[in-house]
Amino acid sequence: MQSEGILQEEQKVTSLCGNHVARLVPSSDGPKLMINREVYALNEACWDVEMFHGRNNSILIFYWKGEVKLSVKMPPMPQIEAFLTRLYQCLSSKLRTVQPI
Repeated sequence: MQSEGILQEEQKVTSLCGNHVARLVPSSDGPKLMINREVYALNEACWDVEMFHGRNNSILIFYWKGEVKLSVKMPPMPQIEAFLTRLYQCLSSKLRTVQPI
């Protein structure tokens, strides 16, 4: 699957606004998003995400079972942009497999 190949290249870690650390982690049962010490299996259908990328800032809001688990506004930095790109690729791949066509 495309998202697993993306994640197996390396784990992408970034600090988000000082207090939060997010990490995409490959696993045998599909990719997981770790936020601080909480783990969310992205192969489950109970997540939602909003991502906004602007000239001066990016915003990421991650929902799990309707509850906001992460909401951050980040300045443009190569590490953050790489993380957001990989997260988007992973989630859009999972979206195609979870949602009915």
